[in-house]
Amino acid sequence: MILWLNGAFGVGKTTCATQLAARRPHTRTHDPEALGWWLSRTVGRVTGVSDYQDLSAWRRGTVRATSRRADGTELVVVPMSLLDAAHADEVLGGLAARGHEVRHVTLHASPDELLRRIDADTADPGARAWRRSQVARYSAVADRLAARGPVVATDALTPDEVVRAVQAHLP
Repeated sequence: MILWLNGAFGVGKTTCATQLAARRPHTRTHDPEALGWWLSRTVGRVTGVSDYQDLSAWRRGTVRATSRRADGTELVVVPMSLLDAAHADEVLGGLAARGHEVRHVTLHASPDELLRRIDADTADPGARAWRRSQVARYSAVADRLAARGPVVATDALTPDEVVRAVQAHLP
């Protein structure tokens, strides 16, 4: 099974994925951002594309790499914002077409809480301005993401409580 953790940038997807993998046997994480980073510095520079998710190579590569990562394990957790509906359809549909059960869970936080978390993040302060600039983009699509599967409202939850809430949506 592949668990896709979606939500705003800075909501805690990576923290949740890491803690979930540490608690569940036969669970791995996979971060497609590494492929995106590489593509944005190669193909993106040539094509002028600023968001690597707009590159079909990223979407196809993410499907292939995530599918491979799922081989031989019970659960792969992917902490990745997919805010564009067409991109989400392509990636999640591509994984399903390869025979994977895909669960989509959105981690949600209010705009005020997102800004508080972004400002408090000491792990990647260089991403602060960009993440702040994406809060409105997430807010505009939050209802559409909720239609894809369960939503965990994280405002009043500790990271441990978020993990337990996500686990409740897994077999």
